[in-house]
Amino acid sequence: MRVTNKLNFTNSVNTSMGGQNALYQISQQISSGSKIQNSYEDASVYIDNTRLEYELKALEQVKDATSSAKELTENSMKALKDMVQLLEDFKVKVTQAASDSNSQTSREAIAKELQRIKESIIQLANTSVNGQYLFAGSQVANKPFDSNGNYYGDKNNINVVTGAGTESPYNIPGWDLFFKADGDYKKQITTNVSFTDNRYTDKTEYLNGDSAWKQLIGQNYVQDGKLDAYKDFEDKDQKLDFPSSTLYVQGTRPDGTSFKSAVLVKPDDKIEDVMEQIGALYGNTPNNKVVEVSINNSGQIQITDLKQGNNKLDFHAVAYTPQMETTEDFKVMEKFVKENDLNMDDVTNKVMEEATKNGGDITNLTSPVTIKLTGKDGTEKEFTFSLAQTDFIKSNMTDSDGNKANGADYDNVYFEKNGNTVYGNVSQVIKGSNAYATDSTKLSEVMAGDSLDNSVLNLKVNSKGGKTYDVTIDLGKSTVSYPDPANPGETISFPIMHTDPTTGNSGVVTAPNDITYGQINDIIGMFASDKVPTQSIAANNNKVDAEGYDTIQQLMKNSQATVDVSMDYKGRISVTDKLSSGTNIEISLSDSQSGQFPKPPLSTTAQVTDGPNFSFSANNALIIDEPNVDIIKDLDSMIEAVLNGNMRADADSSDPRNTGMQGALERLDHLADHVSKLNTTLGAYHNIIDGVNTRVSFLSVNVESIKSNVIDIDFGEAMINLMQTQLAYQASLKASTTISQLSLLNYM
Repeated sequence: MRVTNKLNFTNSVNTSMGGQNALYQISQQISSGSKIQNSYEDASVYIDNTRLEYELKALEQVKDATSSAKELTENSMKALKDMVQLLEDFKVKVTQAASDSNSQTSREAIAKELQRIKESIIQLANTSVNGQYLFAGSQVANKPFDSNGNYYGDKNNINVVTGAGTESPYNIPGWDLFFKADGDYKKQITTNVSFTDNRYTDKTEYLNGDSAWKQLIGQNYVQDGKLDAYKDFEDKDQKLDFPSSTLYVQGTRPDGTSFKSAVLVKPDDKIEDVMEQIGALYGNTPNNKVVEVSINNSGQIQITDLKQGNNKLDFHAVAYTPQMETTEDFKVMEKFVKENDLNMDDVTNKVMEEATKNGGDITNLTSPVTIKLTGKDGTEKEFTFSLAQTDFIKSNMTDSDGNKANGADYDNVYFEKNGNTVYGNVSQVIKGSNAYATDSTKLSEVMAGDSLDNSVLNLKVNSKGGKTYDVTIDLGKSTVSYPDPANPGETISFPIMHTDPTTGNSGVVTAPNDITYGQINDIIGMFASDKVPTQSIAANNNKVDAEGYDTIQQLMKNSQATVDVSMDYKGRISVTDKLSSGTNIEISLSDSQSGQFPKPPLSTTAQVTDGPNFSFSANNALIIDEPNVDIIKDLDSMIEAVLNGNMRADADSSDPRNTGMQGALERLDHLADHVSKLNTTLGAYHNIIDGVNTRVSFLSVNVESIKSNVIDIDFGEAMINLMQTQLAYQASLKASTTISQLSLLNYM
């Protein structure tokens, strides 16, 4: 190869440029601290560094988010802790009010303090941090509660990202705080009529389990009240043989099935025996109890569901006892029965047979009645009896006939009214889940029986416009019918239907087991707003033509403009008059079989039949405690009990459905425990988030260290490389200079 000046020049330039580039790269590494500046310099380093940077960013985001979430949980826990303390203060005040030494003035002062505590609880529930409401669910910008405890948030948890594909909740929705059920609590109900020894008219003695039934009836065996409290009831030689009473019981068992029963209670039966009979109706056996039936110190029957989390238990009872006008009349009758070897149970059965001839409805018994008793010689003698009614439960409700409800009325009552809203007081609870029914819930999911085939609902409506409707809702036939106002004696009917999915503009008759509460509510709304068909609408092969379908749909739409009917937050049917602050709408909805009981002759062994499928509003047993809570409404009821001075439920008070201060104290323990458990839940959330936050901090350090190993240079090594490269570069420059000066002249 021939060495020329051009080759020497080219080699010198290449060596110089290579040296400069090496020096530049090392200088850039030293100045930036990174091994590479561009992806093409080292693809593997670039990819590893990019991945680690992404992980660092993600960890930083998790750290920031969990720090913020941790702050919110800490504030929420503080609010709940303060709320528990307020509930404890509330209980102290109620205990103070329950003292007999308090005057009405002092109770009013205590009630004002209780009101302030309640307002403080609502304020805590409306706590906000940095513009976010802690207990509004995911609606953090909306104030969750108003002054009445109505909730305007949602039931959603807010989650914080704690890693790839993982989240953790960090809030308690206001719904859980004020309304959610506690699965570890039992439902406990009570009557509000106190059983007293009615042999005496000048003193009050509460009965207990050992008391005899005849003590409860007492002077009510006669109208003149002249029975001798000892001689006629207790004296071994002179005591009278009193007739049995007919006890009617109906209710709902823990498993959601309903029952009705009629049984004769003998005068010498103990109250304990009657309670055992009641327990057996609910399913108690000698070896297994499903409910606990007891009598409290005020002579009131209490029933407790022994299974936690159930919310279906219900109870109603009334007893009727043959009653004569005077004590002398009674003694004549009693003597005739004894002398002719007759049975007092037969007397009771004859009286009840006559009393129930008018349709058999125990709320509409015939009294007085006259019966004939036949002596040994075949002679007949007439005796006239009235019926002494022994109530277990009373209320201020109005029955479906427009009269003040009495202890015999169960669910043949009008809905309760509050301003422009009327609502049923019985929650519709889904079997199995114990969840409250909504508009989309099917009636078959709630019904107490096995089938809707023979189920008929009686709907009575006093409408917004002042009209009265007596409506029959035949669930088995999916048909609604009512008397034609324009044609007496004629009936208008229309089917319960839903949209035909194949056409979209016609209807299909809804199968009985598919009828929803929303459909029933639509029907109620039509009558409440006077938006009803003026002529019958018929179905053909379970199909409703477009004209009939459009008629019903338009009527429903028109009704919704003035009246809203829906299931409220406690699963109750609620009817709101949109255009009035105080409505004149009245609604009664009951199962047609509710008042029908087994017919006489009856025995001391209970005759039991299936109860009604549904109960929407009822003069039923009062709830002392249940799994579900409604904190503000509960506190309002307790404050009312303090103002009225009610120690326990009192059938004769201004609010007979209030369980009183004793019931309040038991319920308050539940409420405080409910909030404490939510605080514990928040504590668990906080610990998880705090652990994630700490772990992410360590991970960030570790990833940063790995990233440093991947991308960062070793400065010592880089300085040595720089010095070596500089020396090599200077040497190459010197060599290039020397070589460039050589020519053949140097060798001539």
